[in-house]
Amino acid sequence: MIGNLSKVQERLSVYVAIPDQQFKVRSGLSPEEEAVKQKVRQYWADENIPGIKKLEGLNISLSGFDPRRTSNKELMELGVLLAERGIIDGDLIGAMSSIDVEFDSMGNEINMGKEVNVYEFFSKQLSQLQESIRDGNEHARGALVELKTSLSVVMALEEYMKRPRERSLVNIRA
Repeated sequence: MIGNLSKVQERLSVYVAIPDQQFKVRSGLSPEEEAVKQKVRQYWADENIPGIKKLEGLNISLSGFDPRRTSNKELMELGVLLAERGIIDGDLIGAMSSIDVEFDSMGNEINMGKEVNVYEFFSKQLSQLQESIRDGNEHARGALVELKTSLSVVMALEEYMKRPRERSLVNIRA
């Protein structure tokens, strides 16, 4: 498997759900890899599992993280961290960190540190995608799934940040 999909597959091995076709991914990858991507999107959409549970094992401090006042750089760093731990796949890094991205004349991303409001941006994008879907744009359906998954991830990160850190005792004399 390419990228981090094997980590994602391993992490989600205990998640059992009937594959829902609305989360089907057409990425040009092998059917097995696309099934993993479909499963991660379905997992993040599953309202029976709290966002905190989906981030289980993250164990980092997110103090100061505010989706209403963040940057693409911070979102990208968080996305990479989540992907390294198998919590999301690599494609979701781009989906959650390409908020109002600006490019220079050479096509390079600029102003990655500019403050953005994730929820405001996602709200606008959701409206535009739903309009495109009504107009019959099939590609918009896939983009909508990506956007909703990214929104679920960001909301879980905010919830995680607000939750008090649990102290753990370590026996240093053992």
